[in-house]
Formats: sequence, structure tokens, C-alpha cells
Amino acid sequence: MAEPGEAGKEPKDAGAVAPPAEKQGADIPFLLAAGIAVVAAFVLVRNLLPAKEDLSLTLRREQELRQEIDRLREEQELLEKQEEALRTDDRYKERVLRGQTGMTKPGEWIVR
Repeated sequence: MAEPGEAGKEPKDAGAVAPPAEKQGADIPFLLAAGIAVVAAFVLVRNLLPAKEDLSLTLRREQELRQEIDRLREEQELLEKQEEALRTDDRYKERVLRGQTGMTKPGEWIVR
């Protein structure tokens, strides 16, 4: 009941609902955690984007090197065949030596 002399007066907090005691101040840690999460996400994205570009460059470089290795293997195979021919094929050896030195047999002409 109302006290004498307070008839017709509403209590001070009649329209306001007070948050439960455990809810008071609970928003601050949540907002702090959310802020930290946003900053962490920003830092990760900022650091991962250059890493993605580096990976792309590295993969492209790897492909170029693989092609170079294939080309060098083919060249090595050709050189090994030429080496074998120089050791075993006298006609090939003569043709190579004459071509490199410009030597001719008597009566031959060099045509360029």
C-alpha cells in the first residue's frame, strides 16, 4: 500500500525495468571479445593475402623450372647420343671434324 501523503504518485522506477544483476556489465566483455575477433580477422587477412600472391608466384616459378628441366633433359639426351656417335661412328666423327675445321680431301670444294 501507499504511504500516507503519497497517494496518486507513481514509484520512481515504475516504468523502467532493471536488468538482472548478472546481465549488468555482461555486454562489455562480449563487445571486447568481438572487437578482438574483428582485429584478429583483419590481421589474418592482411597477412594471408600477400602469402597467397607469394604462393601464386612460387607455383608459376615452379612450372617454369619444370619446363627448363625438361628442356635440359632433352638437350642432355641429344649430347649423350652425339658423344656416343663420336666414340663409335668414324663417318660421323669425320663429318663433325671436317665441318668444324673446314678441312677438305684433295679435290673437294667447300660450298657455303
